[in-house]
Amino acid sequence: METLGFLMAGIGAAMQPGILLAILVGVVIGLFISVLPGLGPAAGVAILLPVVVGLDGTMAMAALAGVYYGGMYGGAVTSILLGIPGDAPSVMTVLDGHPMAQQGRAGDALSMNVLASFFGGLFGLVMLVGVAYQVARFALAFGPTEMTALMVMALSLVSVLGGKDALKGFAALALGLWIGMVGLDVIGGFPRYHYGSMHLLSGLEFSVIAVGLFGLGQIFAAITQPPLQDSQKIRYTFRSLIPNPRELIRCRWDLLRGSVIGFVVGILPGVGATASTMLSYAVAKRFSRTPERFGKGAIEGVAAPEAANNSASYAAMIPLFTLGIPGSATTAVLMGGLLMIGLQPGPQMFQQHSEFVWTLFGTFYIGNVALVFLTILLIPVLASIVFVSRALLFPMIICVVMFAVFSIGYSVANLWIVIVFGVLGYVMLRLDYPAVPLILGVVLGPLLERAVRRTLIASQGDMMVFLQRPIALTLFVLTALFLLAPLAKRGLAAFARHRNAGS
Repeated sequence: METLGFLMAGIGAAMQPGILLAILVGVVIGLFISVLPGLGPAAGVAILLPVVVGLDGTMAMAALAGVYYGGMYGGAVTSILLGIPGDAPSVMTVLDGHPMAQQGRAGDALSMNVLASFFGGLFGLVMLVGVAYQVARFALAFGPTEMTALMVMALSLVSVLGGKDALKGFAALALGLWIGMVGLDVIGGFPRYHYGSMHLLSGLEFSVIAVGLFGLGQIFAAITQPPLQDSQKIRYTFRSLIPNPRELIRCRWDLLRGSVIGFVVGILPGVGATASTMLSYAVAKRFSRTPERFGKGAIEGVAAPEAANNSASYAAMIPLFTLGIPGSATTAVLMGGLLMIGLQPGPQMFQQHSEFVWTLFGTFYIGNVALVFLTILLIPVLASIVFVSRALLFPMIICVVMFAVFSIGYSVANLWIVIVFGVLGYVMLRLDYPAVPLILGVVLGPLLERAVRRTLIASQGDMMVFLQRPIALTLFVLTALFLLAPLAKRGLAAFARHRNAGS
């Protein structure tokens, strides 16, 4: 009941006109960003980050979070109408959504997208509010030693699960940790890796890195791709976009399973919404009485991944707010926003900034409801934006990015830095290096270093302190299991092949 009271107070505080406007702006931008191939929620939040940080803290985060879950809603629009996923989590929606559109059922697929997004988002929000406070209270027992172990485990998870190649993940993580060390030492205050530049003494601005890596990098990659071809005309009526209660009842178990899978998978650092949509689609097909319909226009194939997608987006907020560990690229950028407005995510946040946290959670509920109506109203516009010429669209986005970056301290050096990280982001995409470990290394690297050095200062250099604390020891053991499990699996597979070949 105490949690419900906090939530009601937060929703009431979120009804202020300025915050409502921030929510509206954020979700609309998220919807439009999500339908641009090559861009996604992480890029949208990164691009908007330097623009909103000068606002009131609650308004700024409400707008950034609105871009996040707004992007989760809108990514399926082009997947259904054009067969082109707006972002990675929408890939599974293409399998059945686009065949439905080709069969003249585009309205049914789009309305189910809205229904599933709302249902999964609502489930994720209920679980977020129900679990976050309890996790935060438990996390109060975490000192520097436990936080060291927890961050090591989170970084290891991201590096192994954040890409197809674990070695590439660790390489990206190492680069991010090094970038996070640029500037003044976090304890001693002496300069590191500044190469004689006074601008680098204060470190690299996180928003500049994020904008370059996720914003410009993905724009550069999209420019090199061949232009989109006009697909066949997909017709639908505005009336067909109104959600059908009968379809909701028909897909009720797929929506519930997708929401549960999305939440459980989404809460794991580094796994993300894309994995949850794939798993939920596979489970929906496994439990279906007519699995042969999947891939040919089954509405359950739209309901399950979209519910998982939006449930996972809110689940990723739990490690961010309760432990100060972002679980995805987008929440890493959101964490940067929190740090830029002077807030340190973690268990103390619920005690020291309780009003801010619950007001922000209240904005999530308002935004989730508003998106149902906004998505239906804006679907015709969202579907048409993909036909805007890249010669007009991308230069406008780049100009906005450059202006926003220059406004951070009005420094020309930031323009060069964002270009460098834009090129780096493009190279990483082409070479299939995951960007998530890099950006988390930048965010968590200084925090990890601070926790390690504080622990060693308190223990007078005794390394055994990391194994003497039960929670820390447990987390380190789990980290070892996460790292060794893939190696053990490969070893057993190789042994089995060798044994079969010998017999």
